[in-house]
Amino acid sequence: MASVVCASPHDLSSRQAASTAQNVVYWGQDAENNDLSAYCTSTSGIDILVLAFLYEFGNGINIPSGVIGDSCYISTTGEGQECDALASAIATCQAAGVKIILSLGGAAGSYSLQSKAEAEQIGQYLWDSYANSGNKTVQRPFGSTFVNGFDFDIEVNLGSSQYYQYMISTLRSNFAKDSSNKYYITGAPQCPIPEPNMGIIIGNSTFDYLWVQFYNNNNGLDNNTFESCALGINGDAPFNFNQWESFIATTPSSGAKLFVGVPASNLAANGGTSGAVYYATPSQLASVISGVRDNSQFGGIMMWAAGYSDSNVNNGCTYAQEAKNILLTGAPCGGSAPPSSSSTTAKSTTTAKSTSTATHTSTTSNFGICDNGVWVIQSCGSGEVCVPNGSSIYCGVAGSSTPVCT
Repeated sequence: MASVVCASPHDLSSRQAASTAQNVVYWGQDAENNDLSAYCTSTSGIDILVLAFLYEFGNGINIPSGVIGDSCYISTTGEGQECDALASAIATCQAAGVKIILSLGGAAGSYSLQSKAEAEQIGQYLWDSYANSGNKTVQRPFGSTFVNGFDFDIEVNLGSSQYYQYMISTLRSNFAKDSSNKYYITGAPQCPIPEPNMGIIIGNSTFDYLWVQFYNNNNGLDNNTFESCALGINGDAPFNFNQWESFIATTPSSGAKLFVGVPASNLAANGGTSGAVYYATPSQLASVISGVRDNSQFGGIMMWAAGYSDSNVNNGCTYAQEAKNILLTGAPCGGSAPPSSSSTTAKSTTTAKSTSTATHTSTTSNFGICDNGVWVIQSCGSGEVCVPNGSSIYCGVAGSSTPVCT
């Protein structure tokens, strides 16, 4: 079983220190570390973890069921089996500032909705069982622990998509009952527009985050019935981020943040070598992100999935850590930011002056200097760590407030 490699060229403990963009990782289906909390350390680089999946619901089944991780099974009666450890890990992650989202659907499963009433009933059950509802009459697989929102990865269109809006509106109507906590509605649509499975849902519902899957669609969906799209690398189909911005502008989700969804290794797109064409190396990912990072609609990076990220280590960083480094600095671990590229919004042409001190917080022995607009990661000498001094950082002895270099 893969495990988390907690190595990073600089401290990521302040997850949003230099960027409001977030790093999202799916967990629960791909041989990752079964201890969810291992992905919530200060060096993990992860801001949001999506629990995958509740994949059986609808068509007469009003209590969603599924298997999350190696051991947590949730039955169609709502009872959770071997879920206590996951519940504890969820609480640990939330205490560390990592949001936990519960996902419904997936690429394989038995789910559909047959009516508005069925959708509303399932939506209410999700709130009662997985949110801070105070309802003690239903099964709660995670006990008193509750999630931060609900994700819709609807890829099997067995029923009509028109009913999901009622599940989402039921959830949103309940959110107001717990004003002390923020809840999110998220979605993982495929990149073609029109999106065949989730387009109707997005057009009739309010999403907070949409992490678009820019992979597995070089030939469109359903044998070219829908447009081809990807990241625009390796000879891939075009990167249609702009079209997604235009699409949601006329929907209730016009305020949603758009995330760039990517496979976390060359096997992650479809589990085989044929999906390698969709994989962006850390340098390629940095280049893709440089084109959209200044767009006000840009929300961050989403990746499938934690286990693949764990097995993909470069320069001492997992792919998740590479992605977070790109969001924070523009560059992958141990690399430099790509040249400025055209963006969906205007980019500043101001050139940053070189400075000999870092301008972001670090508590390790590594620090960054801004050299003509490019973050360069350097290390203190042996036995020294980074010491904050006002708005600057210097190298010094641990616990000291006196710098030894300027």
